[in-house]
Amino acid sequence: MTEHSYTLPGVTGDWEVVMGLEIHAQVVSNAKLFSGAATAFGAAPNSQVSLVDAAMPGMLPVINEHVVEQAVKTGLGLNAKINNWSRFDRKNYFYPDLPQGYQISQFQFPIVGEGAIECERDDGSRFTVRIERLHLEQDAGKSIHDLDPNSTYVDLNRSGVALMEIVSKPDIRSPEEASAYVSKLRTILRYLGTCGGDMEKGQLRADVNVSVCKPGAYEKFRETGDFKHLGTRCEIKNVNSLRFIRQAIEYEAQRQIDIIEEGGKVDQETRLFDANTGVTRSMRSKEEAHDYRYFPD
Repeated sequence: MTEHSYTLPGVTGDWEVVMGLEIHAQVVSNAKLFSGAATAFGAAPNSQVSLVDAAMPGMLPVINEHVVEQAVKTGLGLNAKINNWSRFDRKNYFYPDLPQGYQISQFQFPIVGEGAIECERDDGSRFTVRIERLHLEQDAGKSIHDLDPNSTYVDLNRSGVALMEIVSKPDIRSPEEASAYVSKLRTILRYLGTCGGDMEKGQLRADVNVSVCKPGAYEKFRETGDFKHLGTRCEIKNVNSLRFIRQAIEYEAQRQIDIIEEGGKVDQETRLFDANTGVTRSMRSKEEAHDYRYFPD
């Protein structure tokens, strides 16, 4: 174990936590990724939706050059490789608030490659988180479930808004490090002017991948690069505050430990964090890349 290891006690001994984060950062831009529709927060529902955003037949997307510039600027701020050639892909899945039936994203050829940022713990010690990639993609709309007991309402104002998805390596080892990483990343984005970083407005959202393992397993993973040394990971989707990130990790790590020590098996799945109860709950089985049927857009 390292000096700053975060361990949780169990019946069979101590456990360690391993995390990688996927940060969805809304790009500062007056227009969406592939349309000229506005992106202002707080507008009346469905008042900022172009024919492209609503996926009307025959509509053709046109890339927003400013968004590309913002992604490159962010990549430079992350000490990352800027790829001279990148490609958009269709990521196929169905949600009521995804009118196209697919999301225009990037898969094999992202705009930004590997980088790294240095972060600081509460005690002043530093740690480095490696960045795997930054890619551009469209946001989905928003499903609203609490306006009617029998109906779901859909607001497409966010549909097509430009997002940078910043994916880290599994280098984060504690709830404290996770919040420190998100805080440092948010500071960089705000300084560069590429993302407002207001988590309450949905400008910055974290998907937290959590797994647990026995002490020493992570070091074997870093030596070999083989994920078999780490436990099955679960993704906690769309966590929107630093405090909730810490709470979600603490609960989810303990949940996985309890399952394993009782002889069960952790299912790879996507989970939601309920801020009112402080627990995570199952949302859906975790999709793999082949489930999305990626192909060039």
